[in-house]
Amino acid sequence: MTPPVLQTRRLTSRPVMPDDAAAIQNGINTWDVVQWLTAPPFPYSRDDAHFFIHEVIPATTTWAIDPGEGLIGVIGIKPDLGYWLDHAYHGQRIMSEAAAAVVAWHFGQSDEALMSSHFLGNEASRRVLQKQGFVDAGFEEQLQTATQETVTVQRMELTYKTWMAHHG
Repeated sequence: MTPPVLQTRRLTSRPVMPDDAAAIQNGINTWDVVQWLTAPPFPYSRDDAHFFIHEVIPATTTWAIDPGEGLIGVIGIKPDLGYWLDHAYHGQRIMSEAAAAVVAWHFGQSDEALMSSHFLGNEASRRVLQKQGFVDAGFEEQLQTATQETVTVQRMELTYKTWMAHHG
């Protein structure tokens, strides 16, 4: 599904375009980013970015996070909420802003709960989820493609009722 453009104070979350491939490759192809993700390989090639754009995104609802200078990260629901942000933009609350817009859009369409997860030790990602109202929902073992190792992730859930209590 092609997602709508979501506008926040600092960001435009827009559909990912084929010409975003270079920015996706550059943004994700650093250990500072990929160490916290399960799916992407490392190193991350331009072919990997094209595969993501043409094969993965059509089966998801995914946005490019763009502060006006081009793609600096990606956020999507596939069906879990997942995201990454270029390491140069970490610590600026950009992902929290993008996540708030995507979660509000989701609950504007559906009252179906959202799931997400974060690697143990990734406190920044945990805070992004907690700001939206996500709560712990157990642990899960997943394969991290970059290392070919099994990692433990903290599963988190956000129900419509909880979201409304935080944002309604």
